[in-house]
Amino acid sequence: MILKNRLKSFTALAVTALAVSSLSAGCSAVKDAQSAACCSEFEVGKDMTQVDFGVDASVKGQFNAYAQATGDLSATATATLGDVTTACQNIALDLGGDATDKRVDGKIGVDLTKGWCAIAADQITATFGGGSTSLAASVSVDFEAPKCTASVTATASCEGSCDVSAKCDVKVHPPTCEGGTLNVDCKGSCTAKAGVTLACTGSCEGSCSGSCKASGGVKVDCQGKCDGTCSAGAAGGATEKGTGIQADGSCNGQCDGTCTLSADAPKITCMGVCDGHCEGTCKGTADASVKCDGECKADYTPISCNGGSFKAGCDVDANCQASCNASASAKASCTPPSLSIVAKANANVDATALASAINTLKVNLPALVLALKVRGEDFIANANVAVTAGLDVAGSGSLNAKGTVCAVDIGIAIGDAVANMKGAVEAAGTVNGAVKFGS
Repeated sequence: MILKNRLKSFTALAVTALAVSSLSAGCSAVKDAQSAACCSEFEVGKDMTQVDFGVDASVKGQFNAYAQATGDLSATATATLGDVTTACQNIALDLGGDATDKRVDGKIGVDLTKGWCAIAADQITATFGGGSTSLAASVSVDFEAPKCTASVTATASCEGSCDVSAKCDVKVHPPTCEGGTLNVDCKGSCTAKAGVTLACTGSCEGSCSGSCKASGGVKVDCQGKCDGTCSAGAAGGATEKGTGIQADGSCNGQCDGTCTLSADAPKITCMGVCDGHCEGTCKGTADASVKCDGECKADYTPISCNGGSFKAGCDVDANCQASCNASASAKASCTPPSLSIVAKANANVDATALASAINTLKVNLPALVLALKVRGEDFIANANVAVTAGLDVAGSGSLNAKGTVCAVDIGIAIGDAVANMKGAVEAAGTVNGAVKFGS
């Protein structure tokens, strides 16, 4: 409700300013005679941190960050709506839904998404609901929550535009990651904080879990998957009793290549490149840096914030920083959730058909979980930030005719983005009602 009210307030304010600037229906018709009535500078998917929107220098940083956040939120909402549509359509058709169903026939946008998800929910119920023609009496889904990582580079670039003196240097004033872990590119030794293991991509002086890539002609101990040549274990190694390639194709011994350790594998001393977690020191050189989330004792560059939110190292306007954080969160890279699906099969069921039905859930539900449990929840907070920033900038009295027109376009874009994300989350929730993958 608060978000809707703020959007309405911003729209009303923008429309009032719009009447003063005499905006016409389209830029193409007036771009020569009334260039101030067009805002071609605002473009979803574009880096707008340095774009000249023609606003007063005192609010340029805030306005650009607001435009960037809105563009990134719009892109995320559109992509999420598309992902949910595709996932629901796949589930619906794979489970026997009708492609000509009136709920999707001739529909577009949010209506199409909701239609496909409604059909998908119906087909899930028909397939796993325990009816006389269903394949299973019930189905349960557990998942590991998706993890998202925001880019420091994108945030630093945005915050740099907030500082009108152009003195915001991420090297001199690096950002922090509040409530999460800051990952850095380190050109020296990186040690764990508070005695815990550290994420490491580099040489691990200690025990490594994750994967280890052999280097310098030295094989690595391996209990898991070997992308390379697997042989019997070596005396004194963690896998000295290993016999090499196992019946299931895994390796228990030594690997001349890259070994991805299984979850129950013993931690190994990785003499090559560790990509996972290191109990000790993750080490790089001036020529070959390492990626880690510990304390770097050399020159480093912040890379990403995992599981938290950025706080600027530079002293910048609060609204500007909030918009930059919203932008970074919108563009965060998220790992799909891993699912565990258990179905209680009916008697004399076609095992192949049941396996196929479970597989379509396993392939397509992650997109719905991501929308419902991560993207949607984050989006509301970030859109709220963007609207607040927009209201402050619009009410500053520092917008000329061009800036006012751009503010209108940006306000319309955030409204469309909210509608798209709302539609995606509601549609995903329809499927959740049938299969229960989230609360």
